Amino acid sequence: PSHHDMTQLTPAHRQRLVLSGRYRYIATCRGSFRHPHCGSKTMSTSPAGADAAASALTKLLTDHPIPSPHRLYSYGTAGFRYPHHVLPPILVRIGLFAALRSASLGGEAVGIMITASHNPVNDNGIKLSDPDGGMLSPEGEIWAVRLANATTVREVFQVVRTMARTYGWTADDPFGTENPSAANRRKMVVHIGRDTRPHSASLAALAAEAARCLGATIVDHGVVTTPQLHHAVMHANPRRLPNAIPVRPNEDGYMEIMSRSYATLIGTATATDIDDATVTTNMHARGRRVLTVDGACGVGYPKIRHLASMFQRMQLPGGVILHPVNAPGDGPLNDGCGAEHVQKNRLPPLVYPPSGDGGGGNGSRGRNIPCDYAASLDGDADRVVFHYNTAGEGSDGSNGGTTGSGTFRLLDGDKIAVLVTQFIQEELHELQGVGLGRDIRCGIVQTAYANGAATAYVRNTVGADVVIAKTGVKFVHAAAHDNFDVGVYFEANGHGTVLFSPKFYRLLDMAETKVRGNDDRANIALQRLRVLPSLVNQAVGDAISDLLLVDAVLFLKGWSIQDWDRLYDDMPSRQCKVKVQDRSVIKTNNTETKAVAPSNLQPSLDAAMRALDNARRGVVAEPSSRCFVRPSGTENAVRVYAEASTQAGADSLASEAAALLHKLCGGVGDPPRAIVRSRI
Repeated sequence: PSHHDMTQLTPAHRQRLVLSGRYRYIATCRGSFRHPHCGSKTMSTSPAGADAAASALTKLLTDHPIPSPHRLYSYGTAGFRYPHHVLPPILVRIGLFAALRSASLGGEAVGIMITASHNPVNDNGIKLSDPDGGMLSPEGEIWAVRLANATTVREVFQVVRTMARTYGWTADDPFGTENPSAANRRKMVVHIGRDTRPHSASLAALAAEAARCLGATIVDHGVVTTPQLHHAVMHANPRRLPNAIPVRPNEDGYMEIMSRSYATLIGTATATDIDDATVTTNMHARGRRVLTVDGACGVGYPKIRHLASMFQRMQLPGGVILHPVNAPGDGPLNDGCGAEHVQKNRLPPLVYPPSGDGGGGNGSRGRNIPCDYAASLDGDADRVVFHYNTAGEGSDGSNGGTTGSGTFRLLDGDKIAVLVTQFIQEELHELQGVGLGRDIRCGIVQTAYANGAATAYVRNTVGADVVIAKTGVKFVHAAAHDNFDVGVYFEANGHGTVLFSPKFYRLLDMAETKVRGNDDRANIALQRLRVLPSLVNQAVGDAISDLLLVDAVLFLKGWSIQDWDRLYDDMPSRQCKVKVQDRSVIKTNNTETKAVAPSNLQPSLDAAMRALDNARRGVVAEPSSRCFVRPSGTENAVRVYAEASTQAGADSLASEAAALLHKLCGGVGDPPRAIVRSRI
């Protein structure tokens, strides 16, 4: 209809036409202001009625159509993740989803993070945060996927209306009305952050513009780490925070909490700790120790640099000196550096020359620089692994390899989990010695990929419980929450955190009345346990938080990274994958440690493991080989993990499992080439 005809219609009739996608009426009014509790830029929209909002959205959807033929977009543990040119239409739809998600939860803030984490720079992605700062709920994932795959303008509006009705709007008015005080006008707050990829800013802008079409308030945090965005969302909803954690809903607040909590924790070091004869040889580690931090040429670098300058101003006695390398622009993001590269390849990161010195910005390749205390973050700083080089003979490949500067040693998520669990157990034991917290259950959640040596050490030496969960952050996080009062989880890739239950906080309150102010070890334990919930980012795995926690624990124990590494030796392992016609024919149990279909697959794998153990009889005291298979979540392939007492044994077992998969599960192409000639 013509503009004149539209003006003759009632507002309700105009709105229905606009919502149908058959008419566009363009009028917007935007403004910006400073969020009262946050230093981030906040954007707000006051559309001139529902017509204007729907018309603006129609234009946005038309300008960014889903291409044909349409691929099915899926949301996994990593969120939506694709080549960056695929994402604009998805971002428009996810901006709408985030606004609706916030409104459906009573106006609590939610988050959108634009990042592809450890992927190459040409990829990008979307991670969504619920009000508790954690990952999007399964219910939310269903709506997000449904909206992301709405192909036409009309279909998008239909999904928006359906979601609005589900959460209490009137059938025709998800955009509000010309009367802002109307009962169906909902509060919506969306926090948005992004990494350093060159296309992240434009993608974030699309999500913000779409959310504003529904009247959402946008809090733009700019370039932040993924954990910082999750932190901001959690702190923007204060009722979600335990009383022990101060409310700080922006990046400056995050840095304040991290730095002060770290300072408080290392400040609990006692003369007994320092004078202990067993650690006198490691006193250099308690002095001016330097931790080289590989920023993966991503967002982690500027944040570590900021933290390092804060530590310098604070002049912390015993505090670590942070030395960041691999800044954005020094080299390609995640290329030959970062946690993913280091952990998967068991190799040290390349260190690129600073771009201002004619380095990576001009195409120069990095070089390996030996470090005796180092850590690598991934592209969005939600993972961290530690490593060092030491002179001596090369390893058998289970942990590292020989470089030109000696042996490279990796301390991955398993080692982090063991160190942190042991430390917390020791502090809890001090309170238990005065009759407190004997019913507190502290334990660790692992996946099938956890090294068997780590599992044995936690059970037999640390004395903590171990629960095995399905692979994926959402599953291990839930298992830690459901099974323990203090639940520690770290995947081997270095992503993890610690969760504290209400029962733990009640223990701290009881301890305050009984041991606070006493000149004894129990009081020190209370101080250490009291600060942990602030130092640890309980919303999500956080490389910066975990890095500071590990360094503080090493300092308090008087250990070097080499001492930490000597806790146990990893079992040699091997991973590979086999392409199959249909990955759905392979099914596993809930923990992915056993195959349940095809029915003859697990008995065949069991026979291979027994054969390897029999071949080693007399050399090892008990069965040591372990193998499992699991279907890939992204391609028609099956992943194989094998572990044995020697690297040759692990290679042989992996080769046998790959051959069995190809034979029994519809392998594609030629049988997989053996990693070694199998003698099983």
